[in-house]
Amino acid sequence: MTTASRSLQADLSRWSTGHAFAMIMVAIAVAAGQPPWLPCAAGALSFALLAWYCRGRWTPAGRFGPANAITMARLAGMFALPFLPPLLIALWGTLLLALDGLDGRVARRTGTSGDFGAFLDQECDAFFMLLLCLLLHRLPGGPGAWILLPGLLRYLFVLFVRIARPPVPKEPRSRHAIWIFVLTMAALLLCFAAHPGHLDDVLPFAALMSLALAGSFGDSLYRMYRRSSQGERRASRSS
Repeated sequence: MTTASRSLQADLSRWSTGHAFAMIMVAIAVAAGQPPWLPCAAGALSFALLAWYCRGRWTPAGRFGPANAITMARLAGMFALPFLPPLLIALWGTLLLALDGLDGRVARRTGTSGDFGAFLDQECDAFFMLLLCLLLHRLPGGPGAWILLPGLLRYLFVLFVRIARPPVPKEPRSRHAIWIFVLTMAALLLCFAAHPGHLDDVLPFAALMSLALAGSFGDSLYRMYRRSSQGERRASRSS
């Protein structure tokens, strides 16, 4: 890893910590009755600061690139969700979810793949899930506070890693974890589509996927500690 790459990773980590804390505070405020568009205002400011903070390091060539532009456009589309009725949230959210992955394909085709783009995509996914959970919680007759769990998990995970400082600070996303994320998002969107008459019929699916998502984050932490112990055992055998 080059010095520039290490510097970018350190800057992304610092931003992620501040962003996680801000999103948790905003989530608490919205759950307590503040306007549901508040996460969008906070998110717009936070992501704008991220783009400015990492200027010139967005891609290996330094330019912002079409893939990052697609990710930002998808993020902008999320800001419309608090102003839509439940059925339109389900339809618009499904479209945004279907576009997830397009930025990665564009980045590979244009040779603009980089750490910033992968990080931006992951953080936009986390923001998307948090926003859906908050909007579901605020629906009349919506789920209880437990529905906030999947939206907060990413940010609690970031703060835990920052405080506990596990031996391996980063665990790559596995295909298994990606599928759990997609199915959890599908469950949340299905709740909007089923509201109000059939919401109780689909809530067990949402609860099941919330537990699966929590298990996925737990597995990531386990692997972060296990990889370190495996490395130590290999080092001791070689010596």
